[in-house]
Amino acid sequence: VRITLNVSKDSPDWQASFSRFGGLVLLPKGRINNSNRGRSPQVPSRNVSTRPTNGKTTIEALELANNNSQLLIRANGTLRATSSWNRAAGVYEIRIANAQLAEQVRGPQLATDSPVSRLRIRQDDAQTVVIQVQPANGVQIERLNQASDRLLALQLRRLRAVLPNSTSIPVPPPPRRIPSPRASIPVPPPPRRAPLPRMPRVPNGRTLVVIDPGHGGKDPGTIGIAGVQEKNVILPISQQVAQILRQKGIVVKMTRNRDYFVSLQARSQMANRSGANLFVSIHANAINLSRPDVNGLETYYYKSGRTLAQIIHRNILRRVNVNDRRVRRARFYVLRKTSMPAVLVEVGFLTGRDDAAKLASPNYRRQMAGAIASGILEYIQRYRR
Repeated sequence: VRITLNVSKDSPDWQASFSRFGGLVLLPKGRINNSNRGRSPQVPSRNVSTRPTNGKTTIEALELANNNSQLLIRANGTLRATSSWNRAAGVYEIRIANAQLAEQVRGPQLATDSPVSRLRIRQDDAQTVVIQVQPANGVQIERLNQASDRLLALQLRRLRAVLPNSTSIPVPPPPRRIPSPRASIPVPPPPRRAPLPRMPRVPNGRTLVVIDPGHGGKDPGTIGIAGVQEKNVILPISQQVAQILRQKGIVVKMTRNRDYFVSLQARSQMANRSGANLFVSIHANAINLSRPDVNGLETYYYKSGRTLAQIIHRNILRRVNVNDRRVRRARFYVLRKTSMPAVLVEVGFLTGRDDAAKLASPNYRRQMAGAIASGILEYIQRYRR
């Protein structure tokens, strides 16, 4: 692809880079004339209204400012927020009422020396935007200030210089360099394994399973190594799970089957109103791009989904070469708000060196889908007679 810019004689040189949130970013090198400071380069763009739509404030951008001492949240209307620590998730959570996400929310570039190690933003329900901030080592979150009606400022303070932990076990470098976002990630051949067990037979009778591919549309989910987006990894896995179940006579409903946004509330309501027997949400995990050593499978439940979670988790470990990070209990919205046995499967860490390479492989994703489907079928065989 070739991009040509028509610039004036006194224009500075321009440089291109890949955005952490997808796409290509073009920026001028050096200083920008005072007349243009604070404005975007003059490139063709569509007009964006600065007024809130449908009475809701639109969250437009998050950025690090003032020498990385503040995380700014910008919107096109009045912002009203509450904040607190989510101890279970280990993140600082900001909840903005009567708000929605812009089609393309601008986010900061998080480098290894950034004060924030992980940043996630989602539309929690039709009226609420949630921002989760995980501070880097040696950084303290102090308070959330209302800088103006349209601007929130989260104060960040470094407690001390972060030095390498001399007691930590060093992680050997990968045997090959991490490829560029456009390059494919080679996957080593899996070790020779015992023949896989056959798919369980299921009893006659109607069973409805809702498969929930997380995120989608304006919500990319986790951004992993080489810029891979969670929503693009889990959709094909979810589609393949649905296909296998249908071939076995199971009625399947998907909360989304393409790349579009569905709120958490709408996902739960879809399962409840359809009278589903089981709900399986599929996601990919993340921790921090500076921790490529963290890899593995996690499966979550809240109340009635414990047995379903254990069976799916066991089937994945039996069929797929992945680390075991155990079955866990968590208060995820879709697990709390669904009335049937419900689980959330984190198929691996997109920030992990091993998992990111595996999940880039269509063959590995098919193995993962087959294992999840096998677990669902085993559960139905045992408990849905």
